Amino acid sequence: MPLRAGITLRWLIIIGVALVLLVALFYGEENFRGAGAWHSFKQAQVAEGEKLNLSDFVPPPVADEQNFAMTPLLRVAFDYTRTTNGVRWRDTNALQHLSNIRFDLGSPGISAPNIADLGRGTPVNLKAFADFYRGNTNYPQSAHPGNDAEDILTALGKFEPDLEELREAASSRAASRFPIEYSHEPPAEILLPHLSPVKGITAVCELRAVAELENRRSADALKDLQLGFRLSASLRGEPFLIDHLVRIATLDLTLQGVREGLIRHAWSDSQLAELETNLAKIDLLGDYEQTMRGERSLNISGLDYYRRKGITAAALQTEDQSILNGNPVNWMPAGWYYQNMTVVGEVYRDYILPSVDVSNRVVTPALSAAMMSDLDQRRVGPYNIFAKMLLPALGKASQRASRGQTMLDETRVACAIERYRIQHNDLPDTLDALAPLFVPRIPNDLFDGKPLRYKKNTDGTYLIYSIGWNEKDDGGVDVRMKGKNSREDLNQGDWVWSVPSEK
Repeated sequence: MPLRAGITLRWLIIIGVALVLLVALFYGEENFRGAGAWHSFKQAQVAEGEKLNLSDFVPPPVADEQNFAMTPLLRVAFDYTRTTNGVRWRDTNALQHLSNIRFDLGSPGISAPNIADLGRGTPVNLKAFADFYRGNTNYPQSAHPGNDAEDILTALGKFEPDLEELREAASSRAASRFPIEYSHEPPAEILLPHLSPVKGITAVCELRAVAELENRRSADALKDLQLGFRLSASLRGEPFLIDHLVRIATLDLTLQGVREGLIRHAWSDSQLAELETNLAKIDLLGDYEQTMRGERSLNISGLDYYRRKGITAAALQTEDQSILNGNPVNWMPAGWYYQNMTVVGEVYRDYILPSVDVSNRVVTPALSAAMMSDLDQRRVGPYNIFAKMLLPALGKASQRASRGQTMLDETRVACAIERYRIQHNDLPDTLDALAPLFVPRIPNDLFDGKPLRYKKNTDGTYLIYSIGWNEKDDGGVDVRMKGKNSREDLNQGDWVWSVPSEK
């Protein structure tokens, strides 16, 4: 028995050693292959002038006295410290004050109407907002209620000191750079607490501007909309997609304010010229390119962090934390992370970045569709599992950017049409009549390179449109999704800007 037991033990040791060697060989091979694939890809991209490190996309520092983002009202968003119990803000009262600069502070059972933006295609319902504010203890009340616009302005007047601080900062601080912790790890947990307040304040500016336009106070309305544009611009240069999307959303709100003035014929010729000049400086298409390169670096940096530290269930965005017992998993070969980093980089190279040709001002929807098809056809495996989780959310990024740029371009044309109407007491028959006197040139449709389309209707209305994502001229048909407060269906129909001749 002792001899047999000794032989058995010897074989068990041999088998164990063999298994350890096999595992070591497996890890070594996977790590070698993955690191090689990533090194080759990275080397080729760097040779083409690409930058893949997140640090390459961090905006340069700005002195506080020159920094719009560091005005006292806004800087509290980043006045926090990280503790073992999470993030703690030093001045919670100031943070709450900033967070409460909103148009929709309701009470139990009472919610605010939807704020109109270009996506809804409808004017702001001033009566609905006036009814919401009347009796709402979150806002001041008019001494003589009854005028919808005045009641709204009285309610939102509580924010005047805050808006005045921001106007002063906008006039005296040319730069803007929020103190985002770009070096924080994991990168996915970088905080962006400024986005919600920026959008909330912009919505307040829009609603105030519409009420002021209703009362024929176009100069005051322009001041509020200019602040909205400045808040949107404060996000420019931040290298994450979410920042870019919030910037587009804030522009939608502010452009709706411009549209409301056009509906009312409230803007003067000089105000329209100023609006057109300012809008011409905004280049969402060019910003898309820089943003997506920053987002690519964020994705790659995140995967590299998990390669070094292990990954948790939270990082996998799963609610079942028991999957990984709440602890980081470090058993995955480093090579698998490298392979996923390579796939992410390839998809950006082949689809996401070339879908927008900034130089020629052309967008190619087919590349976004090809990206989704490519990802769908790839069988889930260790080399692409993270890439398949991260990348589908980016499939609509170029659509959102091109739609935002189209709305900017169409707004510029609408301002030029209104200037023509003021001078000639009629609408132009074609857009050719606008350039170069009222606009330097008619912007091109991003999908076929032709000038934006224009239709002058017999009832005195008009519309400007792009052929949109389906790359087909549907004659200015604006397709809406089903449901209450339906928004435009960006995949169908044309992308339309329409303004009635009179309100």
